[in-house]
Amino acid sequence: MAPLPRVACFHGGGSSASIFAAQCDALQKHLSSAFEFVFFDAPYERDAGPGVLPFFSYEKFGPYRTWFFKNESGAEVPDGRRDGGGGEGGIERVLRMIREKGDGGEWVGCMGFSQGTRIVGGLLLHQQKRREMGFQREEGEVDFKFGVLCMGSFAPMVSDLTGPVMSLSGGPDLITIPTLHLHGTKDVNYANGKKQLAAYYDRKTARLLEIDYHHAMPWFRADLMKFVDGIESIYEDSQDD
Repeated sequence: MAPLPRVACFHGGGSSASIFAAQCDALQKHLSSAFEFVFFDAPYERDAGPGVLPFFSYEKFGPYRTWFFKNESGAEVPDGRRDGGGGEGGIERVLRMIREKGDGGEWVGCMGFSQGTRIVGGLLLHQQKRREMGFQREEGEVDFKFGVLCMGSFAPMVSDLTGPVMSLSGGPDLITIPTLHLHGTKDVNYANGKKQLAAYYDRKTARLLEIDYHHAMPWFRADLMKFVDGIESIYEDSQDD
């Protein structure tokens, strides 16, 4: 039996891979015959994020993590490195983590919740820029067909490739790889999610699903099935390209 296509999943700030997996339990059950969802932990520890406690206790689900490092003044380092700029960049680190998962199904998509949507955007922008600049695809290099951004906000994480390009151009190119954006109309990030979509994604290839929900993955059956249909649809359409 052929392995299922894989979706790389990135949790929100102050969360963890195990928490995001639990939040996606119902989604995974509905798509268990279509995809393997693989959850990754961010590199830095921090306090619990919004909505994490008391259900996701530190003893069972900790430590809580973040994809971005903040310097002594509280400013975020946009490329996912520690303050000072040395070592491996955040997007490069994530791509290495994906490669280290080894053999299995093709990596077809990436999905993030809240802060994790910034990893999704960073991965897609990095991949898109490599294509535009004529880089040959290396053996084992992932080629995402779609991205899913859940309750997101703010800019994509920059890579060693996209950071300098954005500095020269004054801003990012719009991401044209197909994306599905899940917004909750009761989410504290609702307005910022709309700004994220408008600022960084091409509306010709970006799809929007709004549900009457707060800052959480969909759980009510009607909302969940719309979300399931959206993921299935964007993947099916990618197979026609």
